[in-house]
Amino acid sequence: MTRERSPAEPRRRERPFADLDRIDAARHLYHDDGLSEARARLQDAVREAIARVLTDKQREVVEAYFFEGLSQGEIARRLGITQQVVQKRIHGTVRGGRMVGGALRKLEEALAPLVAAPRES
Repeated sequence: MTRERSPAEPRRRERPFADLDRIDAARHLYHDDGLSEARARLQDAVREAIARVLTDKQREVVEAYFFEGLSQGEIARRLGITQQVVQKRIHGTVRGGRMVGGALRKLEEALAPLVAAPRES
């Protein structure tokens, strides 16, 4: 039986592993301790990168989009900005033939050394 959603209630997209704190609590579900430890290190690195490399405005949008599962339109309404501004804060924009801004680009650059590092055997 599904609950009817009121028109004023925001629609939320399902995002796997959106709540990183809950993931930590469920870490014991993984049987391979090496995988669990690596996953925990990656989660910690993502949290640290979000706090370190993003501006306050980018962090606000990234947390609402990925962790709360809100759409770009819902975030725009919440913050009183346009959906296009939300999109640019997440993905960046081309200016003068170069890609500028964009939280995902900054996070990718910050986390590249960790992801590209060879796995220990």
